[in-house]
Amino acid sequence: MARPRKEGMDYFPHDTDATNDRKIEALRLLYGNDGYAFYFILLEMIYREPNFELDISDAETIQILAKKVSVTEEEFSQMLSTAIKRECFDPEAYYERNILTSNGIKKRANVVVEKREKMRETYKNRASSVSYAETPQETTPESTQSKVKESKRKVKDKVKEKDNKPTKIAYAEFVKLSEEEYQKLVTEHGEDFTKECITTLDNYKGAKGEKYASDYRAILKWVIDAVRDKKAKALRAAEQPQRHATPNRGYNRPTYSGKPAIHVVPKSPSVQEPSEEEFQAMIAKAQKLDTMFN
Repeated sequence: MARPRKEGMDYFPHDTDATNDRKIEALRLLYGNDGYAFYFILLEMIYREPNFELDISDAETIQILAKKVSVTEEEFSQMLSTAIKRECFDPEAYYERNILTSNGIKKRANVVVEKREKMRETYKNRASSVSYAETPQETTPESTQSKVKESKRKVKDKVKEKDNKPTKIAYAEFVKLSEEEYQKLVTEHGEDFTKECITTLDNYKGAKGEKYASDYRAILKWVIDAVRDKKAKALRAAEQPQRHATPNRGYNRPTYSGKPAIHVVPKSPSVQEPSEEEFQAMIAKAQKLDTMFN
């Protein structure tokens, strides 16, 4: 009985300085050791899959993964959003197929797969040499030609697949979109708003050095919301009443010279000046009051 063909991996390479990786460090800074556990638990499950792709398209899978990481579903969703944003996993595969994987994951897995295939080939050659000694066989020209045709067909399929991919156009220094993607944005949000989104993403990528598998997906994910928030803040600021300084009406506050100021009260036209007799009586009365209190 033939030995069953092994799928997936029982182990995967784990770098000793993984904590210093910028993507993993972001998860640890935001979510502590839960972020670190979240990433490597998902890696373990991805590497066990036959094609090294983890399907998370249904809600039940999300519940299982959240319990496996020992966090709530809300916390798991937040960690997943950060991991996709930081490209711990392939954003394009996630948004288009609800698949968790990455080029790095498949690259590391292929090392093990190729080694496994070489071992299978070696085992097969040994078995063939034993059977050939018992019953000699020759390779027919038909089988050789069929292999050549199959190889050519695979090459043509790869070239055809590459040619079918839409051409990306540079709408800014760091932003590339296909014509179809650009027209979708213009149809839904208008050309001016689309150009502002492109400028915002271009400035962010140029300043931060970030790279995205799909600039179109990045615009849908967060750039549109960022531009809307910016416009809303500008509108609120414009609607607030402006404070105007009180104009100077020619009044100058007197400066203090160190001496008491003498204020001359103008005479009121309705008050008559006392006579000499009345004035003397007032003085006498004031002197009498002064004597009483002293």
